[in-house]
Amino acid sequence: MLKVDFWPFFPARRFTFMTTKFPAAICSLFLLTAAVALGADRDVIINEVMYHPPEQLEELQYIELFNRSSNSVSLENWAFTKGVRFTFPKGSNLGPGEFLVVTRNATALKKTYGAIPIVGDFSGKLSHKKDRLELVSSGKELVDWVEYQDHGEWPAAPDGYSSSLERISPSDPSELPENWASSRLPAFVSLGGTPGKRNDSFLPKLPPRVSHVVFSTHQPKPLERVRLSCEIAHPTGVKESVVFWNVFGGATVSTNSLPLKRVSGDERSGKYEVEIPGQNLGKLLRLVIKATGSEGEVRVSPNPFEPRPSFSLFYHTNRASTFVSQGILLQTGPTEERGSSGPGSRRSSSVQRREPVRGNGAFVYFSEKRQGWELFDHIRITPRKAGMKVRFLNDQKLNGMSTVNLVLEQAPRFLLAEHLAYEIYRLAGVPTPYSEHIRLNRNGREHGLYLLIEQPNRSFLTRNGRDDSGNLYKLLWYGNGVVEQHEKKTNTRLGHGDLVSLIEGLNSRNGAAQWDFIEKNFNVEECINYFVVNMCIQNWDGFFNNYFTYHDAGGSKKWEIYPWDEDKTWGDYDGASPSYDWYQLPLTYGMKGDRSPSRSSSLFNFGGRNQNGPFGEMGWWRPPGYFSGPLLANLEFRKRFLLRLKEFTEQSFTEQKVAPLIDSMEKRLLPEIQFKAGNRGDGRSQQVVEFKAHMESFRRQLVERRRFILSELRRMP
Repeated sequence: MLKVDFWPFFPARRFTFMTTKFPAAICSLFLLTAAVALGADRDVIINEVMYHPPEQLEELQYIELFNRSSNSVSLENWAFTKGVRFTFPKGSNLGPGEFLVVTRNATALKKTYGAIPIVGDFSGKLSHKKDRLELVSSGKELVDWVEYQDHGEWPAAPDGYSSSLERISPSDPSELPENWASSRLPAFVSLGGTPGKRNDSFLPKLPPRVSHVVFSTHQPKPLERVRLSCEIAHPTGVKESVVFWNVFGGATVSTNSLPLKRVSGDERSGKYEVEIPGQNLGKLLRLVIKATGSEGEVRVSPNPFEPRPSFSLFYHTNRASTFVSQGILLQTGPTEERGSSGPGSRRSSSVQRREPVRGNGAFVYFSEKRQGWELFDHIRITPRKAGMKVRFLNDQKLNGMSTVNLVLEQAPRFLLAEHLAYEIYRLAGVPTPYSEHIRLNRNGREHGLYLLIEQPNRSFLTRNGRDDSGNLYKLLWYGNGVVEQHEKKTNTRLGHGDLVSLIEGLNSRNGAAQWDFIEKNFNVEECINYFVVNMCIQNWDGFFNNYFTYHDAGGSKKWEIYPWDEDKTWGDYDGASPSYDWYQLPLTYGMKGDRSPSRSSSLFNFGGRNQNGPFGEMGWWRPPGYFSGPLLANLEFRKRFLLRLKEFTEQSFTEQKVAPLIDSMEKRLLPEIQFKAGNRGDGRSQQVVEFKAHMESFRRQLVERRRFILSELRRMP
């Protein structure tokens, strides 16, 4: 039996051929033929891949080839046959030490990167999750291949964070995850990578591999020592291994290090351990491992080019006894600027907000439903109106959410009304942002009760079973016209064409033709449910603005509406009575043709109280919305809307189903109100009195608003 090792001829992978049939002379002839046929061809390698460009710039995907030999190689009729499809044209050559970039859109890539060697356009699209790329010669021999992933041992930064996937050592195999790293991560979201030049992560020889990093606990108690273990391997031996860590918390940041001790194996492949000293309560510890090979090759794990450039530990005890979740925010870097500059923004259109790539803090989440905590490190914390926005990394989201808002509005009632509003949308089956109340500590200081609200974005769409590749818009009350009032949140470079076309189509039709258009372009049931809940909770703002709309452009082709900014609901509006005793939002509200009550009737004067609002009418008046106006005025849509309103009011918006939600919220939050007020539960503090008054107003709203709706429905023909 003959064993033949093909390693010298196929540097991308090792083949072993075993046979008992062929004599040695034939096998020797086969080896010689293979060597002559391939020659320098084996030295053309896949050197870099941009598979997930930032900001949905999919046309800028690329694959870079590198000729590591000292000979020129003809690429004529070579091809990529898996992952994407591309055949190199006649006359294609790659000189010694040269690069060649194959891209999805050569014109766009040249505009972005300038004078680099580019060919294109390849067909197909590189997957953002995982893909296999195969480069074959004109004779269909496999020259090189890589099967990348967006998880496991593969780098995270190339997965939409601006970096590319770079080969570290051209002379080492492409199928090894440890031979791939991120290109340098820019400070702000922008197209990174190194097409047409030497990789940022280039090393002539592969450094040691660090794997299977394990901590004895991920939830250490104060002063508890934590054992770190890992495996480190290198073909010629590991010369040195050290763990470095920084401690955050308080006014200073300390830096420390300890050598790792090999506890099994040998210098080429062994298991290493070290015991990390305990830290005080509330301390955040960030660690990296540095492994050095016998010839000085260095690997730092995690890679400093990653969005999460360290392992992390947080020292705490289990959460306090509360009925709500708890959160700790730790600011470890500069505070981000607030705001955006999309269409409709109140910021100057000439000012572009630059999105940082690096995180500037950590978030520790204590769930009300379980013991222990979850640490989210290297996340972004951005100030926002009445609170802050927390953005998580792609590979560690909070219960599937990539971004949440921690909100503390100027009126305590808003924290109650908004969460309760979302509960009713969920009751009606409307895709709704997750929300919960949370006790927040920031940098060691208690801040009391906040409302955590999921941000509608791609993760929100995925969580709700929607295709996340469509167009998401946020409706604004300011701005002029369709485009300025719709802030686009996804596919921003594609503009507002689908939205403008939709609204023009709605307004250019009426009657049966308009209904056909509505059925074709809207998720009718979902939109009706949204408007039904608006009516029940008197969301006077949510017909005209303060919602998100989504177009599933590549799937169902239909539009939906998602609730947002529900603080002034349940009887509240601009200039509302302190008793929140307004129950009479008309069932015609929001539809095209509806008129301001201040002009049409004195029924809504409410004892002569001033009800003028920003539109010069009553505080709750808004003109019909871009969607609500034509939809609610269409006879067929309106008939279905009123039937669903009756059904929902009779069966779901009831004391039996909604009162328990109010009672549960009161039970959970009363201890938090007392905690913030600093009293001993005697119920006499002003905060407690106001809290209980708000809860009673919600109960009155449920009863009186329901009575009004059913009474109005009975009067209709």
